[in-house]
Amino acid sequence: MIRLALVTVFAALLSMIPGVSHARVPGALGTAGNLMREEQPRADGIRHVDTKAIIAGLKALNANTYVYPMAGDNVHWTDLRDEFLPAAAAAGIDVWVLVYSPSQESCCVSRPFKHDYVAWSREIATLAKSHPNLVGWTVDDYAYDLKTFTPAYVGQMRSVAKAISPALKFVPTVYYAQFTDAFIAEQIPLVDGVVLPFRDEPYRDTSWSWSLSYQVQQLAKRLPGTEVYLMPYAYPLSHAAQKPTVSYVEAVTKKGVEHVRSGELAGVLQYKLPFLSRDQAWTRPTTDNLARTGDGRLSFVVQKQTATKAGMSCGATRKTVLISGAAKRVVSFWHRDARGPKHPAGYHIKQLLLNGQVVWERDVAADAADTWVKATVDLTAKLSGATSATLQWRLYERKGVSDYFIDVSVDDIALTGLEMSDPGVENAAVWTPTLARQGGAVYCSAQVYHENYGADLGARIAKLYAAG
Repeated sequence: MIRLALVTVFAALLSMIPGVSHARVPGALGTAGNLMREEQPRADGIRHVDTKAIIAGLKALNANTYVYPMAGDNVHWTDLRDEFLPAAAAAGIDVWVLVYSPSQESCCVSRPFKHDYVAWSREIATLAKSHPNLVGWTVDDYAYDLKTFTPAYVGQMRSVAKAISPALKFVPTVYYAQFTDAFIAEQIPLVDGVVLPFRDEPYRDTSWSWSLSYQVQQLAKRLPGTEVYLMPYAYPLSHAAQKPTVSYVEAVTKKGVEHVRSGELAGVLQYKLPFLSRDQAWTRPTTDNLARTGDGRLSFVVQKQTATKAGMSCGATRKTVLISGAAKRVVSFWHRDARGPKHPAGYHIKQLLLNGQVVWERDVAADAADTWVKATVDLTAKLSGATSATLQWRLYERKGVSDYFIDVSVDDIALTGLEMSDPGVENAAVWTPTLARQGGAVYCSAQVYHENYGADLGARIAKLYAAG
């Protein structure tokens, strides 16, 4: 993006001047939400925002930005004004304010100004005038409410804010599919940037990260000069089959930071990263562990209300080494899914391929639901004279569906006469590069359970943020 590129060049030129030491200009790196209150009420009977704990957690995360959600009662606003902003400034942390949109009224209403977004513009700008580390604000799910946020209304919001605090940024939250030509033409000239939540559109999952770079690069072309802030989901996404894993969030964040360095993104702001041990999401319940043994499994998914076509698939492919002199070459593994004989057959097919050829398959409706079943495939004859072999576990669409959810698990692979690293699927880093999907609507992942989700993920994100 033009502005970011100019800043980077200017900083580099300054660093070349003798006697001038100038730190690298970072993007916004931080998190949004998970606002914690103090454990005990104060003398006024109110459990106020736990500013001290939040700031300590953000510093441990190496975050330079926090998106402060305006949810709950009026104490969030007064605590922001009186306590949080001064403490964040002392810690070198920039603050954004998140305000909820009208369509979110059933779960969240921002107070004290509710759905008066001109008032929010005025009051946030007034607060920013006396607190320079209040640098921006966003409206969540903004593009779902364009009947409210008409160009005329947003123009009024902008005029009010810029008259008070010209530097304050309005950066609404907009999903990738909502960047239509009409939206770009009407709305982008009125905002100072956008927050892009990443959810692998149009499939809406938190397992597949490869579409991220495409989305970022497309927006960089379509929104020249507009700051784009990536928002990875560290918190479960509604309608997604699985919760985000440590390895998934780390992968999306790492790619995001790389795009910040390239100037295609202005920052990375996690959605509800559990960065405090008191957060309910800090640990994951054991019921989240769907592996047969250990913590990891391969997962092959078609989401609810998702259309597929015959021939679509997603597979995990691994090269194996054949043990010299072995009399037998056998592969066994355990598989499981939630369907069974009462469900339609002939659609989702579990398969094992050897060197690209199917050597085993099983319909998801063939076995009892939610039951681990062992498959054993003798490859001795097929591998006669071979020195290596490629195996692929995949989910294949024999016929297309319109709404037939499935999550197939594969775990505890055992090899006789062959060798392969991590057959128990305990290390996502081993399996993730081997994944490939054909057609998009079927996806697969290595799902590795982390009981200490917040601590394990936070440590990895802190390293990425520290490197900038």
